[in-house]
Amino acid sequence: MLDQLLQATTVVEGRQARYEVLTTVGRGGMGVVYRARRLPDGLIVALKEMRPPENTPADEIAERGLLFRQEAELLLSLHHPNIVGAHEIFEWRGEPYFIMEFVNGPTLEKRLRETNAPAFEQDALTWGVYMARVLAYLHTRQPPIIYRDLKPENVILLPDGMIKFIDFGVARTYKVRKAKDTVAIGTYGYAPPEQYGKGQTDARSDIYTLGATLYHLLTNLGPVPLRTPEVGSIQQHNPSVKPQTEQVIIRAMQQDRDKRFANAVEMEQAINACLPIPIPAAVTAPEAPATLDATQRTSSPVVPPKARRASPQQPAQTPITRPAAGSARTIPPATIPAGTPVFCPNCGRGNKPNARFCAACGTNLPAPASVAPQVPAPAPRIVAQTLPQGRFVVTTPRGAWEFPLVTLPSRIGRRDPSQSHYPELDLADYDRGHASRRHAVIERRGAQYVLTDVGSVNGTLLNGVRMAPHRPQPLKSGDRVRIGDVEIRFEWA
Repeated sequence: MLDQLLQATTVVEGRQARYEVLTTVGRGGMGVVYRARRLPDGLIVALKEMRPPENTPADEIAERGLLFRQEAELLLSLHHPNIVGAHEIFEWRGEPYFIMEFVNGPTLEKRLRETNAPAFEQDALTWGVYMARVLAYLHTRQPPIIYRDLKPENVILLPDGMIKFIDFGVARTYKVRKAKDTVAIGTYGYAPPEQYGKGQTDARSDIYTLGATLYHLLTNLGPVPLRTPEVGSIQQHNPSVKPQTEQVIIRAMQQDRDKRFANAVEMEQAINACLPIPIPAAVTAPEAPATLDATQRTSSPVVPPKARRASPQQPAQTPITRPAAGSARTIPPATIPAGTPVFCPNCGRGNKPNARFCAACGTNLPAPASVAPQVPAPAPRIVAQTLPQGRFVVTTPRGAWEFPLVTLPSRIGRRDPSQSHYPELDLADYDRGHASRRHAVIERRGAQYVLTDVGSVNGTLLNGVRMAPHRPQPLKSGDRVRIGDVEIRFEWA
């Protein structure tokens, strides 16, 4: 049994690679999570160590060890952009360890605690749509996976407004013809009646926990155990919530599971219908993350990532021109110089120029720019090609140029090579420090482009009015966005 936390610079020997401990991130009842660096390629990961408190009974340690390994093996089998990625599980010095994707951001529970106020309805519903999609993915595995512990504490909010599920410690597979769960486990208040040992949990049990999570997000109050909200009770705590939204939560939290939504897809559609602009579904399914090959798994000295990465070249400014009607739009070769990171079309991460898979979510990456002299502008993700394309006209103290919105979502901010952060619209060379590294993001929803300030320090002005953080705003042609010294005009191409 280990008697002290791992110290910084400790190197842990895994099966696929060696990992250098950087800092301690957090500690729970039975485990510790560290921020670590994978030595072969410098990837920042989360290293989870099972560490029971002193004087823990042996039978409880055995039970928790089983759950620890079960969570790791389950995550290794899942590949979804809104689920934390997994790399490997192994034993080192007789103790189990688990390597996961390092997710940077607060939990929704922490977000509520810091703001001390309910979430905006549009934000909560947007997160709810993505949570429902994760549940639908889990419920359609073979055998189905029941999450059982959905709550704000187990969902991380990313800087771009997306979410990730991070804790699968009590998830289980659904067993046909079984009367009830082997272990009644979950979180008091969020769990439905059948999760208290009164029956076997199924997909409708997760529907209840999603409703309870939305209740918490929209009221900033924990749900009352085993009680369905009454009509008007949510609006009493948050008058801005629409009756339609309240009805979705009430139906999801019915004590009789037969009265809830039949499945996560049905609930997703109901939540989406409450949004002013429904969130379209992604076109392609995520793929399995790339693993280290035999040559990458060899031990290597610790080299800071910054020393191994070449400085990204700044895209050349191009004149503002309007293509002839019906002509194909292309990006001149000068706008994609050799050595520029390859951005993932799914999660937006900047990857090495020759990478074939995204290091964050495993999505297939487009071919490097050097492969072809002319790179056709791809259709925006999740948008039909027949829809008109948008662009920014960027004006700075050093000149103006056109920025076509060919990669979505497109992040706006300042590059940070030490964190492998390269926003699509990099303002580092044009602003005097007002822009944050992660300042804003633009994405397409249906036939509209929307702009979101992702919690920048100095704010984003839309037509002279400061935007509320994390609240997407639709853009219309001619809208002007101001970030420090930079003015950005949105146009339809």
